[in-house]
Amino acid sequence: MARKRKLDLNKYKQTLEEKRAEIAENIKRLEGESSGRDRLSREVAQQDFEGGGDAALQAMTRSQNAAMSGNLRNMLITIDQARQSIEEGTYGICEVCGKNIPKKRLEALPEATMCTKCHTEVGPR
Repeated sequence: MARKRKLDLNKYKQTLEEKRAEIAENIKRLEGESSGRDRLSREVAQQDFEGGGDAALQAMTRSQNAAMSGNLRNMLITIDQARQSIEEGTYGICEVCGKNIPKKRLEALPEATMCTKCHTEVGPR
C-alpha cells in the first residue's frame, strides 16, 4: 500500500482541467473540419468541387480526423478518471499495485493512473 504523501492536488486538478479544455477544443475543431462546418474547410471543399476534387483524399482526411478524434476522446476519459481520483483521495496511487506513482511521472503525465512499471507490464487501460 502507498505511503501517504503530500501532493499539490489543486495544481494537478488545474493542469488536468486545462488539458481537458484543450483536448475538447481539438475534438471540436476536428469534427468541424470533418463535417465542413468550419469556414476554411468549406472554402477548400468549394474549390475542390469546382476543380473536380479528390473524393478519396477527402474520405481519407475524414477517416484520419475521426481516428484522431477517437484518440482524443479516450484521453478525455483518462483525464476524467484522474480528476475523479482527486475527488476520491486516490490520486497518485497506482490502480494496479497500489504504490505511489512517482511525482516526476505525474508532472509529465498528470492523468497517469499507473506507475511506470505497471503501465509497462499491463499496458494502458
